[in-house]
Amino acid sequence: MTACTEDEPLTEFGTGLLSTVIHRSATGFVWRREAGPLAPTPLRPADVSLPESATESASEDGVRLVPGQAVGKSRLYRVRGWESLATRLLRDGVHGDVETPLYGLGRVLRALHACTAPTSVTEPPRGWLRLDQWLSGRARVPRAASAGIELRRQLGVRRWDTLREWCDRVLADNEGALAHGGPGLGSVVVGADAAADVLVGEDLGTAPWYFDLGWVVGELVELKWYSNGSQQDWQPLIEALFRGYGRDLGAEWNRMASLRIALHLHDYTAYVARNPEELTRYADFLGFLIDL
Repeated sequence: MTACTEDEPLTEFGTGLLSTVIHRSATGFVWRREAGPLAPTPLRPADVSLPESATESASEDGVRLVPGQAVGKSRLYRVRGWESLATRLLRDGVHGDVETPLYGLGRVLRALHACTAPTSVTEPPRGWLRLDQWLSGRARVPRAASAGIELRRQLGVRRWDTLREWCDRVLADNEGALAHGGPGLGSVVVGADAAADVLVGEDLGTAPWYFDLGWVVGELVELKWYSNGSQQDWQPLIEALFRGYGRDLGAEWNRMASLRIALHLHDYTAYVARNPEELTRYADFLGFLIDL
């Protein structure tokens, strides 16, 4: 396993939360990921069995979950591509077949949620714990704590308290399933065609079904806004995700989207840098979403 990672990496990147190094292998690529130097918690244990219906490629879309293999503090993922769906969307926009990997992502998340959470998986996903700490004034990184105070001022007390209430409701929902915990577009590795590998294992937790789905929707909504994209181009991506999952978020989709975007703002501030101008831009957008 380690022999394929001895060559010079194709690329490497990271933040204080997570670092990634990508190498070629004899059969494709290997992604090595590990917790960054400022990560508040380690990666979740990697010994959870996942359903074959999710981890084996399906002929209809070629999308599968790929669990990481624990090697020391790292996770190794054998995949078919070297770039993520997030990278592709940021660089190219909505061009080429990006609906297929999102349909497949919805499908494998549904397969994962159909599994009973093992006794070793009892806590909410790590990201939601970071968000809960931030919204309740217990952020561990000082610049994130100060950014939270400023965001509260710009949003206003009512909207800030609304975010806190929505976050609390998710944590209190006792109908939790086995959740991916962080199915971001940066963890959807795309190959030369529409096939994709969804990295899984680092954030496994128990959460209601809409947690994972809302995470992806939040990222798509944020990318559409950030890139000044059109509703006509981006809405089909969300609809493809819902078709794959077999269910949508209903009229309250903005709640999970707002919470995911707030978490991204926290993580960027805590583990990359604090940018007052970006904070103000995000505060305006979050205010709009919260009020929908």
